[in-house]
Amino acid sequence: MDLRMLATFLTVAETGSFTRAGERLRVTQSAVSQQVRALEQDLGSTLFARQTRKVTLTQAGSVLLPYARQIVRKVEEARAVVSDFEGMGRGRVSVGSGGAVCHHILPDLVREFSSRFGKIDVQVLSGFSIETLQRTLDGTVDLGILLLPVQESGLVVTELGRDELVAIAPRDHAWTALERVKAKDFAGQPLVVYDRRSQTFRLLERFVLEAGVFPSIAMEISDLEAVKKMVAAGLGVSLVARWAVRKEELAGDLVVRPLGPRGLYRTWGLVRRANDVLTASQRSFVSICTSRFPDLLA
Repeated sequence: MDLRMLATFLTVAETGSFTRAGERLRVTQSAVSQQVRALEQDLGSTLFARQTRKVTLTQAGSVLLPYARQIVRKVEEARAVVSDFEGMGRGRVSVGSGGAVCHHILPDLVREFSSRFGKIDVQVLSGFSIETLQRTLDGTVDLGILLLPVQESGLVVTELGRDELVAIAPRDHAWTALERVKAKDFAGQPLVVYDRRSQTFRLLERFVLEAGVFPSIAMEISDLEAVKKMVAAGLGVSLVARWAVRKEELAGDLVVRPLGPRGLYRTWGLVRRANDVLTASQRSFVSICTSRFPDLLA
């Protein structure tokens, strides 16, 4: 069984398309199809049900999927370990996290890491916390940065620090006169939320429901920068991390206020698979995260 065949199989399974798999692998669709057919012939089973617009895994393909991920991950891990050992600093680190962290936090971490270890490639994959968690579990990324707590077993969790959630509103909003925004102040306000499945939304929901206020969701947007623009345009209010609106707060583009009498906080962590052996480059990235992340959240 050829490793390239397995890698191609995984890419088709992840993208649901021979065309998109070819684009990601930078080969033709024909080459992808040939690799998959060769793997199917080797195994004696059909791995994909081919449809007009997409391909889906057959039962045999679903059985193969976790084994293929494990094989490819272990080979990549072996290469990284050997590269670290032989090259004294060469290697690769793959990191997954949410879009806001990728936009505001990771650039500083990666810049510092690259200034110390320029020969090591850093790959970043953005996604919601649930996607980052799954990518860490299945080996798509080496390290995941996400909100705690994490309930899944088989992971090593390193706490990185806490951040504060704040209420934001347009600059001419009535909240300008408030020192702190209370739960009752959300009554009747159109909410622009980042992701209703997120822990941040659950914190907001609990914050207002405990005061007997039912949130009125006007928009749900999967991009934090768009959330801020919608609020700045006067289309609603929202709840975001203070570090994500530093620039807008200083410029006076948004009203930014703490929540309740004691504030509302979240805890961030770095997760990795418990059974994996960290390479030297991965250990170095973890070290930079634990030392720098709290300052970047503050």
